[in-house]
Amino acid sequence: MKNLIFDQEKLEEFRKKNKLQPFRIKQIYQEIFKNSNIDFGNCTSLSKELRESLDKNFEILSIKIKEIIEGYESTKFLFETKNSKTFESVLMYHWHTKNNGDKKINRITLCVSSQVGCAVACIFCVTGKLGFLANLLWEEIIGQLLFANNYIKNKFGKKDDGTYHKVRNIVFMGMGEPLLNYNNVKKSIEIMLGQGYGFSLSKRHITISTSGIIPGIQKMIDDNIESMLAISLHAPNQELREKLVPIGKKYKLNELIYILDNYYKKTKNRIFYEYIMIKDMNDLSKNAIELSKLLKHQNCHINLIPYNENPAMPNLQETETSSIYKFKEILENNGLTVTVRTNMGREEKSACGQLGWENIAKG
Repeated sequence: MKNLIFDQEKLEEFRKKNKLQPFRIKQIYQEIFKNSNIDFGNCTSLSKELRESLDKNFEILSIKIKEIIEGYESTKFLFETKNSKTFESVLMYHWHTKNNGDKKINRITLCVSSQVGCAVACIFCVTGKLGFLANLLWEEIIGQLLFANNYIKNKFGKKDDGTYHKVRNIVFMGMGEPLLNYNNVKKSIEIMLGQGYGFSLSKRHITISTSGIIPGIQKMIDDNIESMLAISLHAPNQELREKLVPIGKKYKLNELIYILDNYYKKTKNRIFYEYIMIKDMNDLSKNAIELSKLLKHQNCHINLIPYNENPAMPNLQETETSSIYKFKEILENNGLTVTVRTNMGREEKSACGQLGWENIAKG
């Protein structure tokens, strides 16, 4: 059985046994993290003999790709773990229109999964209908980024400065509740931030999205987790939030706001709030007024997200665009910063709340 290349103890044993100079370890990780290689055979800065020996003893990915669904706005990956559990990740493409009208890739975001399925069961989310199946290991989380960077390298090649296109932003907004898999998420973020042994990402470009797991947010405060924080809020009061986000019954809204105030005092990081707009449920003017009162004291940014079609909840409807912007205007008139999110990847069923679509649609 092969060892994972990120098992530094095993790699050091390999180095000594093969009488390799210490700089070779740095070279190996540079091929993986900087040059986006996931096949030792492509690590051309290493000798052929070393590449063959590494391939015999180690593996770079602990997950394998099962399906790729490509689109202009996004690409969805279906991965499988070694114990045959499947989960999805999504690449989102942000394009820039040049003066001549041509489109050029500007930046790329990867929406990573932290679990297989999800136990939180928000009513607007397909993934929650799957239930909780497994926590992803940290190597399965960073494996998504390793595969994505290699895919991007092959798809887009090099930038004007000669470096490879790569994922710029990581959002833990795929399958699962990240703060219910805290230790693996924490470890994966350390590698995402790492220099040399890691992806050298900025903490400003990594976001953990949580449905409001208060003990997990407290751990983030205590451990000084180097990332941004987004809260899946979706309602301005306790009663409505319990209907949309059942975990809200356990973690009360007033307690959540209290811990988020503490989070801001400790980190000084602006808090992002995600708010799915569902017709005639949480999109009324009175909801906007109530939301303004709830968040008026915070340094925050609100993302209004149109509801995406969901085969598990056919009775829910998307709020009309005009109503979304009316809602936005009320919030802004009360001093809040608001963005209406563009839902990328609907055609590929990779937009917010749609991961796991095929499993639910089949069943």
